[in-house]
Amino acid sequence: NIDIQKVKFISIEDDGWNQFDGWGVFTSPVDREVKLAQRRVVNYLESTCGAKVERREITLLRYSLPIWMAHINNNGMPKFSLYCSANKDNSDVSAYDLPVKNMYLEMLKKLIGKSDHSIYVIITGMLERIPMGKASLEQLLAMGTELRDLIHELLVGDTVLLYPSHPMTAPRHYMPCFTGFNFAYTAIWNIIGVPVTQVPLGLDKNGLPLGVQIVGGLNKDRLTIAVARELEEAFGGWVDPEEKYKVYKYEPMRVFNQSPKLTNSSSQTNLSNAQSSR
Repeated sequence: NIDIQKVKFISIEDDGWNQFDGWGVFTSPVDREVKLAQRRVVNYLESTCGAKVERREITLLRYSLPIWMAHINNNGMPKFSLYCSANKDNSDVSAYDLPVKNMYLEMLKKLIGKSDHSIYVIITGMLERIPMGKASLEQLLAMGTELRDLIHELLVGDTVLLYPSHPMTAPRHYMPCFTGFNFAYTAIWNIIGVPVTQVPLGLDKNGLPLGVQIVGGLNKDRLTIAVARELEEAFGGWVDPEEKYKVYKYEPMRVFNQSPKLTNSSSQTNLSNAQSSR
């Protein structure tokens, strides 16, 4: 158990998105509802738990995508396409000299339904084939090291960082083909090498899930999980989007003066006061 009041929180609402800096065109700005959900968490921590929350911006997070790309292009790292070559009989890619799959060929096979891999896996494998100049590669690797050192310095002791799980709520099927680089919001923590726990924060106005990442320092998994449990209890935990959808699908809209409030019990999600406005 931990005392939430003694935990220090740092809240970062976005990666400093700027569509004019060159890399901003590849990722999406954080939706207003995603930011509001994180602000509700901050308000709860400050007003209910008595915790201290520092609002902060980290400029280097703006370059999460190119930093991640530099690391997968680094010669010292196994190629993603090598993992695609592995199977259940030789899954340890470091122990086998496997042929690297041609991901461009895999894309052609995907178009005719002959590839075993998802479109997103194939695109990721193609990305690592994009050549990087030595100077650019070294610069981005250095930026990654600088960002890693900064995060490790911030997350000392019982300190955690709040960060959006994704800049958008759940997209429609195949939309990630056009906004696929938004994965940088989670991928950057793999590069930095710190534990992260994702916490559900209910649904947005369209009934789509919201969430926030709890990022901890090295070997602080227990801390991120403990904070996640606190927030899960406070915000109702996971909510089935279908429950809200069913209400709007099967009940006449005139039944409600406002959207029904969803509350979560230990066994199921219930609609409270749904009929009170009849």
